[in-house]
Amino acid sequence: MHIRSFCICFLLIMMLLSACMSMPFYSEVQSELEETRIQRDEARKELQNLQIKQKQTEEQLQWMELQLSNSEAARRKLSKDLKKLQGQITYLKNIYQQQQNTIRTLELELEKRRSVIQLQGKVIQLLDDTKKTIETSLKDQIAAQDIEVVEVGNTLKVIFLDKILFDSGSVEINPGGQELLKLMADSLRGNNEQDIVVEGHTDDVTLSAVLRKRFPSNWELSTARASAVVRFFQQEGGVQPKRLEARGYSYYRPVAPNDTEKGRQQNRRIEIILRPYK
Repeated sequence: MHIRSFCICFLLIMMLLSACMSMPFYSEVQSELEETRIQRDEARKELQNLQIKQKQTEEQLQWMELQLSNSEAARRKLSKDLKKLQGQITYLKNIYQQQQNTIRTLELELEKRRSVIQLQGKVIQLLDDTKKTIETSLKDQIAAQDIEVVEVGNTLKVIFLDKILFDSGSVEINPGGQELLKLMADSLRGNNEQDIVVEGHTDDVTLSAVLRKRFPSNWELSTARASAVVRFFQQEGGVQPKRLEARGYSYYRPVAPNDTEKGRQQNRRIEIILRPYK
């Protein structure tokens, strides 16, 4: 009985000792568990914060990529616009240069025209003075219609019927013709700004057998008479030879029909043409 009671007491003591030993261990485990739970909750919060930051970062990255894309598109547009403007600048420079060249050309042309106008005014005045002098010197012959004075543009033409300069069939200037040509030479000698062209013309009548011995055709006759006048102006009239020129046209430039005596008489002529010196 005592043994049984002892055993029961011993067991009770042992159980009490065991209980006393497990309580601190349990408290420590509980504490660690709670701390772990707290760390887990903090980790979850931090994870949530990181997820939020990640989303914000991704959104910011997307925004920056969009801005970069827009900037690249803007850069390409600006580059395209720049090239276009550079092309326009080059085009405008070329147009400007062309306009400058055109202006210089027009200025030169204007200056040339001014010079021409001034020269024409001078030539016209000179022709008028020469015409008046010739008309005064040869007024009797002009009145008799043996000489005609015609002004055409910048030229003055003095037309002599051949009969007042040459005898029939001759290329020698007769005395009356020499006097007339001396009067004309006096009005021409000092006008060094004028060329003097002498043209010989005939009718279409075939030359006589006597004349053909000297002149094969009217070509030679017309040229010989023009040359005789030119030579007279130089030798007797004192006109500078560089201003003189002789031409013969035979009967190929008539001023009247050759089927009447009056027409043939008009075609047999010497034309002395005064024009600006070249």
